[in-house]
Amino acid sequence: MSAPLAALGVAILAVVTIQALRDGGGTAERVAPPPTTSDPAATTSSDWSRLDPEARCASAMSLVTSTRRWPTACRWRTSGELLQGQAFPPPPGEPPFDVPRIELYVDPAQTREDLARAIAHELGHMHHTRDPRFVPDWLVARRLPPETTTDVWTEDYAEVFAALFGPPSPRWRAPTTRPSIEDLAALRMRFFAVA
Repeated sequence: MSAPLAALGVAILAVVTIQALRDGGGTAERVAPPPTTSDPAATTSSDWSRLDPEARCASAMSLVTSTRRWPTACRWRTSGELLQGQAFPPPPGEPPFDVPRIELYVDPAQTREDLARAIAHELGHMHHTRDPRFVPDWLVARRLPPETTTDVWTEDYAEVFAALFGPPSPRWRAPTTRPSIEDLAALRMRFFAVA
């Protein structure tokens, strides 16, 4: 290798190291970046199969269009585990009350798009942040009965969020009816103007 190329390589490594340190690199919660390609958003199936859960989450996150992010930890889903993830949103009021975060349980067979949709779903749970004041309006807007249980409306809310901010998916993971495209547009304007 020529001296100018070696110097260029050292300079690039120094810049990457400095940026990683500025971004909090080296901490246990840092999400590993996906492998680089000519198109950073592209991940081939062979690249995907080599990624650990944290790197898969980092790659899938690029498919989610919501700008609000939360600390996210990813791990492999254990045998028999059904949950794709959990959200621990902050309660209303002044912090610190708990540690707001998302935990994702990655299935090795899960595609990048499926994982991105699961991430968007958990971000939906984080979006309503345990503040129930909007629930009556949500139930009316979604044409759900006033006695709809919390487990139903929260899953509905998270799935609407995922439909709006995650990649398209034919699956609907809530015990409610999927809204039409027109209803999604109206819900976005009314409830998700800042997401």
